Amino acid sequence: MDTVIIKIYSPRTFKISNFSLFLPEITRRTYEELSQTERTSRHPYLKRFVLRPKFQEEYLPRVELFETLTKDRKDIQHILKIELSIPKLLYWNSVQEVSNTDQQRVFSALRSALQSVGITIETEVISKAQVVAVHACKNILLPKNIKMREIINELGKIDISKVFDISDKQNKKGSRVLNIYAGTTDWSIYDKVSDSLRPKNKRTDKEHIDYERQFIISHNLENKEIFRYEYRIKKNQTARKYINPLLGREYETQLLFKDLFTPNLMKSLVINSWHTIINRPENQLSLFAITDKLTLLLHILAEAQKLDEKSHTLNKALISYGLAIAIKDHGAKEVRGAIFDIWDTNHPERLNKKIELASELIQGLPYSNCISFVNNALENFEFINLTSLEKGI
Repeated sequence: MDTVIIKIYSPRTFKISNFSLFLPEITRRTYEELSQTERTSRHPYLKRFVLRPKFQEEYLPRVELFETLTKDRKDIQHILKIELSIPKLLYWNSVQEVSNTDQQRVFSALRSALQSVGITIETEVISKAQVVAVHACKNILLPKNIKMREIINELGKIDISKVFDISDKQNKKGSRVLNIYAGTTDWSIYDKVSDSLRPKNKRTDKEHIDYERQFIISHNLENKEIFRYEYRIKKNQTARKYINPLLGREYETQLLFKDLFTPNLMKSLVINSWHTIINRPENQLSLFAITDKLTLLLHILAEAQKLDEKSHTLNKALISYGLAIAIKDHGAKEVRGAIFDIWDTNHPERLNKKIELASELIQGLPYSNCISFVNNALENFEFINLTSLEKGI
């Protein structure tokens, strides 16, 4: 777990003692002071105040205060929105990871950080804050024989669906970031070490760059690669959709900050989101290991003979072989686009069925070395901490 956004609703849940630290400076109003336009406004909030304190050494989350109307629209309510990186709150870097056993440390550290800028909130209130967004993350220290470039090259060939957008960005020094955008959920995959050593304005993670860079240098990680996997759930409704079933609860149940520290919850979110990528038929064709094309053909022919429907078995096998080779070499999205440039796009389900059959016929072949390593590491979900870093994992 890394970034979390929470909301705390007034009254009697928090106290702000220094209004001047916010921009604009906080001003108190009563309902009677509102204009008629404000009372009937359907905007999410009436006023927004952003915390802008003087520089301080301690980690401080992003804080916003919203003045809004209550649900019955008969009074004023204030909402405190807090965005924080949990590893940076505890360690000043997000190379080290946080587990569910750190729950009370996190609540206490957040309370202290907010208190330092005049915002008083009890830990019990923090624990019951409403979750708006959460990033489930995993760091994996790569061995010398597995390179981040190889992993990105393979994952760059995947396809998801029309509502997903995949972006593969490369910086001047050669490191790359693979982003998958899907509206209320995103995936981001990159090398944590090279990203931390980049200039702040070009980093994927832009917070507290100096401290993280110092941590990497002091632990001799500059020449290592850390596979960083982030699954970002960006809306409260989406978080409830994916997290409440894992907690054995109904969708309508409100998601609280303390719920995120349920044992194995982050592991389940990471693994489920990873499987969403690699278990799609077209992506299995992108990511499997191939050592010899004749071996692949023989494997597909043997699997095709096991099909219940025996008609046109050889044709199905040969079509599957062609799709497997093309998608493995060029990627699912590229192959799909090339086919639809020539053939009718009115019935994409026909191609989908052929891809599904090809995926079925390569079953039994392992993933490539890179993908197998990442998959096993995610399944094991061993936390990175100072001890594991010093041992080199």
